Amino acid sequence: MPLAESAPTLYVDTFFARQPVFRADTSVFGYELLYRSGSEDDTGDYSDEDAASLLVLSSALASPAGAGKPDRKAIVHFSERSLLTDLHAALPPESTALIIKPRRHAGEGYLQTLRKARSRGFTLMLDSLEPDACDPALLELARVVCLDLAGQTPQRLADAARALKTPGRQLLARGVEDDQGLRRAKDLGFDLFQGFFFARPVIVPGRKLPTGRLARLSIHKTLGKGEDALEELARVIESDVSVSYRLLTFINSASFSARQKVSSIRHALNLLGWRKVRGWLLMVVLSELLPKGKPSELPYLSTIRARFLERASSGLAPGGVTPDTLFLMGLFSLLEPMLDTPMPELVDQLPLDDAVKDALSGKHNGFTPWLHLARCFETGDWSRLDELTTRLSLDPVKVASSYCEALVWAKALEEQASETP
Repeated sequence: MPLAESAPTLYVDTFFARQPVFRADTSVFGYELLYRSGSEDDTGDYSDEDAASLLVLSSALASPAGAGKPDRKAIVHFSERSLLTDLHAALPPESTALIIKPRRHAGEGYLQTLRKARSRGFTLMLDSLEPDACDPALLELARVVCLDLAGQTPQRLADAARALKTPGRQLLARGVEDDQGLRRAKDLGFDLFQGFFFARPVIVPGRKLPTGRLARLSIHKTLGKGEDALEELARVIESDVSVSYRLLTFINSASFSARQKVSSIRHALNLLGWRKVRGWLLMVVLSELLPKGKPSELPYLSTIRARFLERASSGLAPGGVTPDTLFLMGLFSLLEPMLDTPMPELVDQLPLDDAVKDALSGKHNGFTPWLHLARCFETGDWSRLDELTTRLSLDPVKVASSYCEALVWAKALEEQASETP
């Protein structure tokens, strides 16, 4: 496949958020697409024009796992009217889940449409269901049923889970915000989990970052120094057998296909060039920093933030923030939950401006709105996004297309990193 630097540029003037849904083992089941076209919030009822954007965005969310079996699904909201007009036909069935609203009485025409969609391979999901407030025929068609944890008493939630859990049907817990909520949902028999529990650190007092992970961080420190640090980067990689091996394997892979023998790590870096080395190392090293049991979504989301902030800030008047600085800030913004180590301790290891370190550590300054801008896409907070776009003097269309481009770029990086052992 082509290198991530040549990933296609997408100009989609559509705001959307992608929220991961996890399995019990923290692997990603899919991404829920929260979608807004123009200035109105909208998570369904798409127009014909929207269908083209949906096709682009869903292909950016889903990731093939080989042999035609999708690794992740794009989870998309559709209204009854949109389904009856067959707009979902623009999306690939095997990698798409359709979220539908529960209703007490579903018409036969609507049920027939859903049966046809399911027979074609679409996964049907019922959103925020109350067990006694849904047509049984609609419930029977659902492969996944979503329940909100917020506002539910433990007994009511347990009763609902017991009533809805059947062979062939999975339960999705929404609003799982911490490790305690995750354990509670697992104990009740939920199969899928959505919320920001994965981005919250579990800090253990006195825990020290292992030496091996400190060495991996030093690679990113060197990357932050720019192209002039190529010699230093070669020395750092040479000290890490795992990264050295993966680098040489990558050069010999279908992604690069080197035509000459590599005589040294420095030679390998020269063959690749700084930009390709930088992109490849981002995903590989962040992934290897991740302790066992942590969701792989964390390094993936970090690279999306980094690229988005870099692209959204490009072309701004000189004298303020720079795209390179914002790239590094986005890249390191999730180190705390990745490593379960307080951010102030981690940023001491990084060659960043003091203002960036402060922003990453939770202090408010001129860099803080940029971090909030990235988070708005992750939560679908459109009103806050509008406010920040105006405050930072950004073009809304460029902001939207920058996020879409970042998503495609991060996906390409992830696939390249997974090609090598």
